[in-house]
Amino acid sequence: MEKFLKVRNLIALVLIGIALYKPLLSIIPITPKPDIAILNIDKPNEEIIELVKPVSSLITDPTDRAKVAIYSQEFANRIKKYDTDLQQLNDVLVLAATDFFQGSIKDKYESFDEGLLSLITGITGDDNHKLTDEEKTKLSDRFMGLAWSLIQKN
Repeated sequence: MEKFLKVRNLIALVLIGIALYKPLLSIIPITPKPDIAILNIDKPNEEIIELVKPVSSLITDPTDRAKVAIYSQEFANRIKKYDTDLQQLNDVLVLAATDFFQGSIKDKYESFDEGLLSLITGITGDDNHKLTDEEKTKLSDRFMGLAWSLIQKN
């Protein structure tokens, strides 16, 4: 009988605890936090959208699209501040991509490397030279456009 009373008291305490806990849930705001970075990128002009579309369409996996978008946005934000020549820019891009992607997209998307290269050389040409402010601005616009294109729902 004594054991029965202890179990009954324990059940009563659990029910009281649940009754008290439920109203607390409605008082305490619980906001889920996303696990992904949220990019806030303004829509580029139509010329940029059409230019980057062939490159962005190569990346089909949603996770890869998000990662490449983050990488592209970060590059677009930084390029204007770099005092660099074309070869140094290429070196920085390759090293940063190697570190950021950890091989996760290596050889996964055919022609992606060539597409990125064409976005760059379409502005800079192939000859090594110190990048002008105008070239850096145009590169930034293209890579920001690429980032925007990658985060759009197709």
